[in-house]
Amino acid sequence: MVLLFQQNFQEHKLVRQELTKVYGINKFLAHQICDSLGFALTLKVQDLTASQKEKLVRLVQRYYVTGSDLKRIVDQDIQRCVTVGSFKGFRFIQGLPVRGQRSHTNARSCRKKKIV
Repeated sequence: MVLLFQQNFQEHKLVRQELTKVYGINKFLAHQICDSLGFALTLKVQDLTASQKEKLVRLVQRYYVTGSDLKRIVDQDIQRCVTVGSFKGFRFIQGLPVRGQRSHTNARSCRKKKIV
């Protein structure tokens, strides 16, 4: 196991696949990151050299918001909607769908009472 971005990456898996474990990096971004660094499609985590790991970490930290920083930004955005008193904020407070989805017959899991 290799520790990168506070995640344990399995050595026998592909770098592109393991990058998606990081919160904030999806398949498209993982593909884009590996292409910009010149990694092969079949490059595995165990085959990464120390300089490649360093370049990978530096690139992600410089150009992408990931992990706990991204979670904090999302939480701040939600809290801003709530404090402003927008309709979106009220929907967040009530635990209902926020982006205009139907809630009469759907969104049952969203409408359940949350145990605090």
